[in-house]
Amino acid sequence: MHNESRFGEPCRFARPRPWAIVVLVLLALLASSCGSSNNPTSWADAMEQRTLEENFMRSCQEANVGGELDLEQAAQYCTCAFQLLVDRYENDFDGFKEAESRLRSDPNDIDASLRGAFLDCATQ
Repeated sequence: MHNESRFGEPCRFARPRPWAIVVLVLLALLASSCGSSNNPTSWADAMEQRTLEENFMRSCQEANVGGELDLEQAAQYCTCAFQLLVDRYENDFDGFKEAESRLRSDPNDIDASLRGAFLDCATQ
């Protein structure tokens, strides 16, 4: 019994190309890295992942550059604002996440108890 193609020729099974295997492995690694959580649930998780401050700074600077602040001023403001939020919500990570989420939606949605301190950050 021979395996034949529709045209009566013997079927040839191609061996996988080495580059195809490399591509598949890279795709698998990429998929597994995308599956890891970038949504910390506690300060300990946030410190372990080391992305919380980076993500905050990126969002904050995008929201504040181009108005009254240049890139350097926005970086200083965002560093100050991040530290204020960390200090304010030191024992309430969910509160921090909620405040950060509100700020991402509306950069002017600042908790009344922090409004003066945020304004101080802007004038430094």
